Amino acid sequence: MALAALLAVRAGAQAEPAVDPALQAARASADRTNAVFMDMVEQQRRLEQRSQLLLVAALAALALAGYAAYGRWRPGALKASRFVLQGRQGKTRAALRVAGARDEALLEFMDEYGRAVATVGIAEAAAFLELRDQHDRPRVRLALSPDGSPMLELYDAEGRNRAGLGLTEDGGVGLGLYDIQKQVRAGLGLGEGGAATLNFLDAAGQCRLRVGMGPKELPEVRLNDAQGHVRGLLRMRPDGMVLIELGDGEGAVRTMVGVLEEGSSIVGLMDAEQRFRAGLGVSPDGRPRLELFDAKGEPHASFYLEGDGGAGLKLLSAKGEILFKSP
Repeated sequence: MALAALLAVRAGAQAEPAVDPALQAARASADRTNAVFMDMVEQQRRLEQRSQLLLVAALAALALAGYAAYGRWRPGALKASRFVLQGRQGKTRAALRVAGARDEALLEFMDEYGRAVATVGIAEAAAFLELRDQHDRPRVRLALSPDGSPMLELYDAEGRNRAGLGLTEDGGVGLGLYDIQKQVRAGLGLGEGGAATLNFLDAAGQCRLRVGMGPKELPEVRLNDAQGHVRGLLRMRPDGMVLIELGDGEGAVRTMVGVLEEGSSIVGLMDAEQRFRAGLGVSPDGRPRLELFDAKGEPHASFYLEGDGGAGLKLLSAKGEILFKSP
């Protein structure tokens, strides 16, 4: 037993090699280096914590200083005569600029080819919005005049104004249609009182036909000559009588045709002074009558048919005396 134990101890001793002193020294040096490195890391961590605390303190101080000085300081205006917005490809898509002799402020929006297709701005003291086509021609314009009256204008493919809709300062509404010469040829208007009129104009700008509401909200149709004189008028009177009036070259009514309220139909002929000189009428029961008047409007001759079909004739003097009567 003792021999076996001795052999085992000897075998274990032979299995453990002898420790090299150089290796022991290297291990000790590595342990010291690792300890120094870990100490440096800890110092760095503590330094970063102190730096963060200092940064927070500095920001807080700046915030307190700014808050304290807020009542005494205001940010200044950013000044420029042009601002440009560009897309990812470097193309200008919008521009805010000041232009013209009056320093008009304009905001322009461009398409992908750099063409200004929409403009918002102030021109001649009037605010406006303008839309343009690919040929740089205006097609739609919405403007607000200095007195506050709005106007919408439409343009054709050549950039000519062809239609306009607007409100007047007194509350009226107007729609104008223009020819290629930019001359208004038709207009629909609504006055402050609500009366509507439709006007048709010639190439010289003279109204030749007017359909609408006349005085006292009564309908009428006017035909005018090239000088603006009324040559034909179809109108209704307040009593319901419908009249056709025909005028001369001076605008004086010379012929009237109408139906009275009680049913009599009449034709009146007048002189240049607007005085009735002859009248032809048919009573509601069908009896015709022809009257001739003097310059004072007094009748001097009457020719008529009686109810039984008999003809009658009456002549009067200037004093109204009967000169002749038959039967």
